[in-house]
Amino acid sequence: MSHGESSASEVWQSAVGFIRAKSEAVYKQWFKKMVPISVDETQIVVGTSDDFFADIVMKNYGDLISEALAAAGHPGMKVMFESGYFDTDETEDLGLGFDPDYSQVSNEPAADDDEISPELASLISKHSFDNFVVGEENRYAYTAALSAAQNPGTINPLYIYGGSGMGKTHLLLAVAHEVRAHNPKARVRYTSCENFLNAFLDSLRTKTMYDFRETFRNVDYLLVDDVHTLGNKTSLQEEFFNTFNTLYGLGKQIILTSDRQPSEIPGLEARLVSRFVSGVTTQITQSSFETRLAILKQEQQCLRLKLGDDVLSFIAERISSNIRPLKGALMCLSMYATAMKQEIDLEAAKRILSDQLEKEAESRAISIEEIQKAVAEFFGIQVYDLTGPKKPKNIAEPRMIAMYLSRKLTSRPHQEIGRAFGGRSHGTVIHAVKQIEENSLKDEELKGVLNQLQRKLRG
Repeated sequence: MSHGESSASEVWQSAVGFIRAKSEAVYKQWFKKMVPISVDETQIVVGTSDDFFADIVMKNYGDLISEALAAAGHPGMKVMFESGYFDTDETEDLGLGFDPDYSQVSNEPAADDDEISPELASLISKHSFDNFVVGEENRYAYTAALSAAQNPGTINPLYIYGGSGMGKTHLLLAVAHEVRAHNPKARVRYTSCENFLNAFLDSLRTKTMYDFRETFRNVDYLLVDDVHTLGNKTSLQEEFFNTFNTLYGLGKQIILTSDRQPSEIPGLEARLVSRFVSGVTTQITQSSFETRLAILKQEQQCLRLKLGDDVLSFIAERISSNIRPLKGALMCLSMYATAMKQEIDLEAAKRILSDQLEKEAESRAISIEEIQKAVAEFFGIQVYDLTGPKKPKNIAEPRMIAMYLSRKLTSRPHQEIGRAFGGRSHGTVIHAVKQIEENSLKDEELKGVLNQLQRKLRG
């Protein structure tokens, strides 16, 4: 079969079959979590969670992938990784193929575990409230999610937002875990908003809208990841709005996650913003050193690796952006220790993780004060112009840009950003962020300014 006649799934499954035959452990730890996207005569594109994970795989298994593709009948074919498809630390191949609705969890009344794939049941069992590491930055979200799982409809909807790799998906799966354990007859459905979109489009194409609506409306719990994907999708918003209203009216539990507040999602209709904020909205912020250290200690128990406290403290101290690269660093050390059959001390950890640590340093924490200073210098004004009451255009726009960057590059909440800009309200900050975000989509000059400022701040 030629490259052009083979689907991405066929090519990739054949290649990973070769890898699996060589090492079941390597397959499960690295390749089982990938999704084939597209293929042509020269390359196959495979989806993974982020560039960090892809870098580790290419660095350590690039030759193995080439060998596997050749063994599968595609010598010389290159592999390209595309990030943003799923979280390697929070989701897995759910054993339901690559159907648009692959991320489902559904227990029909009186159904047994045969209704759910073994892989999905395993995934849910791995993500419970018990193994979610709680810190001050996520305590309220944890408590609210647990309450929603145990007392459906009392907190409705629950909207959890925060940056990538903060544990939002873990909480959604923990809700499914809790419900399955204590109320097995309840019908639970978990999906990403992207998969909701794909299923919606598929139902339009196949004229199966009734089945689609039954899938998402005949449930007791609807758990939807990444609802910011709704932005600027009018037809999808209409369908989601009606699904939301149906479930809400029946007192069914709705839990949503996003990378931002509803009012910050560009192109999200006001009626959906209103629905999303009508219950409880809570943020998960950047994890503290203590939480990161606790996560490493917990994760270490799942690996055949025992690191000294000095090594764990070093990793927790140096990797603070989010949980994903934190776990990735631990996996990298585990892989190295297994391959080289040697213990990892502090100096070895520094050497092995040098590339990852360099990337982390590039995305180091940036203060609001640094942002204000950089913006003021760029526009030739003073910092006190940004924080003062003046509103002429030559000051108002830089102020909005500084607020936008403060929200984008720091984990500070709106209220704190508002205080840093002369005691302005959180509503003013939300408006500034949304305005700059929307303007940058159609104004190339503004987009260039934002890119320049971000490069300068991250340099």
